[in-house]
Amino acid sequence: MPSKTYRLYSPESSGFKLSLLSAGHFFNDLYASFLPTFIPTLISRLGITMAQAGFFSTFLGVIHIIFQPVIGYLSDRSSNPWLIIWGPIFTCLGATMIPLAPTYGFALFFVGLWGFGSAMFHPQGHGGVGHVVPGEKLTVSLALFAIAGTAGVTASPLFAVALVNTVGYRLMPVVAIIPVLLLGLFTWKTMPSLSHESGSAIVPQKGLFSTLKSVFAIIYPIWAISSVRDATSQGVRMFFPIRIASEGAGITFVGTVLFLMMLGTTLSMLVIGRIADICGKKRTLAMIMGVSSLCLFAGRAAGGWTAILFFVLGTSAVNATMPITAAIAQEMVPNSRGMASSIVMGLSWGVGNMLMAPFGKIGDLYGVDATLFIVALLPLLTFPFLMTKPFREAKD
Repeated sequence: MPSKTYRLYSPESSGFKLSLLSAGHFFNDLYASFLPTFIPTLISRLGITMAQAGFFSTFLGVIHIIFQPVIGYLSDRSSNPWLIIWGPIFTCLGATMIPLAPTYGFALFFVGLWGFGSAMFHPQGHGGVGHVVPGEKLTVSLALFAIAGTAGVTASPLFAVALVNTVGYRLMPVVAIIPVLLLGLFTWKTMPSLSHESGSAIVPQKGLFSTLKSVFAIIYPIWAISSVRDATSQGVRMFFPIRIASEGAGITFVGTVLFLMMLGTTLSMLVIGRIADICGKKRTLAMIMGVSSLCLFAGRAAGGWTAILFFVLGTSAVNATMPITAAIAQEMVPNSRGMASSIVMGLSWGVGNMLMAPFGKIGDLYGVDATLFIVALLPLLTFPFLMTKPFREAKD
C-alpha cells in the first residue's frame, strides 16, 4: 500500500504531473475574468465606447493569433516547462494592472501583457497533458485539466472583487503574484521536464510554417468550431455585463453573474463529459451547440433573473465543449499536440476575441441587444463544419 501511494504522488508519476499542470491552469485562468469584471468601470472612468472596450478583446485575439502557433511549435520541440512557469506570472501581472491603467493606451498594454502570459501557458499546458498521461486516459485527463482552468475562471470575478474590497486596486498586483511565484518555483524544482507516458514522444519537427500548415490542414474543422465557441463565450462575457450594468447593476453583481456562468461551466463539463463518453464526442458536440444557441436566444428575449439563468445555461453548455474539441484535435495529430492545442485552444480564442470590436461597434450603433442576438446565432454556424470529411473521419 505505501509503495502504491508513493507511485501515485511521486514527482515522476503521470498523476503528479497532471496535478501540477492543472494547478498552473487554475492560477493562469484565475485572472481570466478580470477584464470583463472591470469593463463597466473602465468605460465609465476612461470615457470609452463599447467599440473601444471590445477592442481590448480584439487586441487579445491578435496577440494569441501571432504568438500561440509559435509557442505551440516551441513546446513540441522541448520538454522544458518554462512556458507553463512564466505564463501565469505574466498573466497575473497584466490582469491585476488593468484597472490601474490611467489611460486607454496603458490599459491596452496591460491587456497585452495578460494576453501574452496566457498565450505562453496554454499550448504547453494542453499539449503537456497529452504527453504525461497514457493515451487511453487523454480525454478524461484533458477534462480534469480544463475543469481546473474553468474553476479559476469561475473564481476569477469574485477574486477580483474581493481583492478590490480588501487590499484595494494598488496592492492587487503585489498580493496576487505571491501564490503564482510559489507555484512556479515548486514546478521548477519538482518537474524539470515533461515525460512522455502517452507513447507520443517529442519528435523532430519541420519548420514553423510547414508544421502549422500540415497540422491546420488536418484539424481545420475543429479550429472553426472552436473559434465559434470562443466568440460566443467571450461575446456573452463581454456584453452581457454591459447590459446588466446599464440596468443599474454594480461591480459586485456583475462579478456574481460572471461567477455563476463559470460555475455552470465547471458543472456542465462533468455532465457533458460523461454524455460524450456514452454518446460519442462528435454527436455530443453537435447537440450541445444547438442547445446553447436556443438558451442564448431565450436569454436575450427575457429579462431579470430569467435572462441570467438562460445566459448561464447557454454559456455553460458552449464552454463545456472545450475538452471535447481538444481531445479530438490531439488524437488527429498525436505527434504535434502542442501545435494542435495552440490552434484549437489559442488561435481559435484569438479569432473569437478579434470579433469583439466589431460586435462592440454594432452595440454602439444598434444597442447591446443587437450584439447579443448575433452572439446567440453563432453556435449554429458550426453545423457546416460538423459535416466536413476530416471531422467525420476523426476518432470518436
